[in-house]
Amino acid sequence: MKPLQYISSRCHVLVAVLSCSMLVLCGSCSIDIAPADQYSDPAAITTVAAGRSMLSSVYASYPHYELQLSLLADDYCPTSLQGQDATLARFYNWDENAISDFSETAWQAYYSTIASCNTLLERAGGIQTANESEQQEKSYIVAEATALKAMGYFDLLRLFAPAYTAGADSAGIPLKEHLALEYLGRSSVRACTDTIVSLLTRAAAVTHDTKSNGWLSQTACRYLLAEVYLYKGDWAQAAALARQVIDAGGDGRFTASAYTQLWSTGQSAQRIFAFNTDQTYYTEVLANPVTDGDLYMLNPQLTYADGDIRRTLNVNAMDMQGTTRNLMGKYAGMIHEETTPTYVNRMRYAGAYFIAAEAYSRLGQDDEARSLVNHFLTLVGGTAIPETVTGTALTDSILHEKQLEFAGEGTRYFDLKRTRKAGLPRLARWGSSVSSTIDAGDHRWTWPIPRSEYLYNENVTQNEGWPLSRQDK
Repeated sequence: MKPLQYISSRCHVLVAVLSCSMLVLCGSCSIDIAPADQYSDPAAITTVAAGRSMLSSVYASYPHYELQLSLLADDYCPTSLQGQDATLARFYNWDENAISDFSETAWQAYYSTIASCNTLLERAGGIQTANESEQQEKSYIVAEATALKAMGYFDLLRLFAPAYTAGADSAGIPLKEHLALEYLGRSSVRACTDTIVSLLTRAAAVTHDTKSNGWLSQTACRYLLAEVYLYKGDWAQAAALARQVIDAGGDGRFTASAYTQLWSTGQSAQRIFAFNTDQTYYTEVLANPVTDGDLYMLNPQLTYADGDIRRTLNVNAMDMQGTTRNLMGKYAGMIHEETTPTYVNRMRYAGAYFIAAEAYSRLGQDDEARSLVNHFLTLVGGTAIPETVTGTALTDSILHEKQLEFAGEGTRYFDLKRTRKAGLPRLARWGSSVSSTIDAGDHRWTWPIPRSEYLYNENVTQNEGWPLSRQDK
């Protein structure tokens, strides 16, 4: 059963979550949470069914900015229709005001989800169970809510704080652990990462596998832990956890059918976890009318081998102004085919290969890294990395292959921020030239703390390079 299918069965629980979200969105401080007695009656969450219902609402509230992050990265370049959406154009060009405005939206949305997780986790102790099956389901609910909270922290940290390897002792994000009205300061990046690891370790300790792509399983928790260890530069832990995920998957998941199902409305064997969605998704990149093409196309440097089973899914070839252009497939391709996406992919077995391969490469284990990534490329029909590619060049090749796999899914931005050594080109129309470059040390890589947070919270500091208000410019 999909998570959204639980919502209607416990409307009063959904009200509790929506009340939490409204308090976050409308309050003076984006992470100020009203006392628990201002939520709906705590007695509303006393059964496993009610707990699962509320959890499904939390899943549904999680924000999705894959398109925006892909525009900030180098997955896209503009087409002649870029001017149809001035907001996206400003975002693509790293306009400071556009990023600042969007940071307000993202900050509120992530902390709203975290507040909802805290609500459920504090209420979970009151859930009554009648048998072993219900007790097990209760443990699943707690583990999933814990993992979802960790995921929210992780996304916030990667957006609003410096990369771990660039400043582990720099200011991170406020850690909102309880339901209470608090004005919290920013914990360090190191402390935030340690908290995320602790939450995920607890969640991953619960044996929980599911046939549905829409719930966070034990495998999903291990995958997310591997990502966090990669983020903090703990290559050995990242590789070990990613190998566990790879072993849990198996080669049989890398078929043309499984990839096709990633960009369809059904379950996919290639998917570890995806959010269900019943909202319009990824439509901003499409032109009006849709038959004219897209506002942005795939970066011309992203090309796939003729036999690569991902080619027809990741690339949507369309005629624009008399020339065939490689537009983004995936979600946008589904909409062009008049299919509405019902999943937002978050974790895939393919990602575990790249986490492990990069970790091995950074450990100096070139043969292991190359063997692993080439095994994956063989499975999907890609072009193997030659044995002559070693050291830093091998790491860069692995990251490039990862971009080919996850183009348009927001993954590349986080990898660039974590690993950047050079400037990020902003391409001109059709990718014909470089119009500008975002320096590796540019302050815009770390988003600003929103005005709604620091206006009333004297304990929160602003990130370097950003003013405390527009008037301070």
